[in-house]
Amino acid sequence: MKLFRSDLEKHISNQLFEISADSLNLDDIQVAGDTLSCTLSSEYAPNGYRVHGLLSVIFIEKCDRCLAKIEEKHESSINIILTDNDELLDNKNIDVIHFSNSEEFIDLSPIIHDLILLEEPLKRLCNESCRGLCPNCGNDLNESQCSCAPKGEDSRWGQLKELK
Repeated sequence: MKLFRSDLEKHISNQLFEISADSLNLDDIQVAGDTLSCTLSSEYAPNGYRVHGLLSVIFIEKCDRCLAKIEEKHESSINIILTDNDELLDNKNIDVIHFSNSEEFIDLSPIIHDLILLEEPLKRLCNESCRGLCPNCGNDLNESQCSCAPKGEDSRWGQLKELK
């Protein structure tokens, strides 16, 4: 996603950008509608521009317990400084990006890519009370109870229970 200097100088306010998920190289991450939306504003900041806004993405995922397809909306805030001041640029401050006076645009795709990866959940559940799949027959226990007999107790842990 390119943001042009002319847009920055106009002080865009809550401008909506729709970004193709294919252009971000998200690998295995699926996005609803293959687009995500980003609302950005810009303003002058000391030694450059401040760009801030909200990134909104709807992930298409599978529940880790029952494998049901779910859609989850995630929002992430964007707050970066674009500057050509070398004193503000260092490896510790990732919110400051070099933007020289000769450049006509800045590509925000790497930043958006990283924000999406940070928003992807580690544990995906359709709901907190999801019962998952039966380990014997594979039946979805959220929809119906299966007729599998419960497994007996694992004897490997018997000695530990006696310690109580």
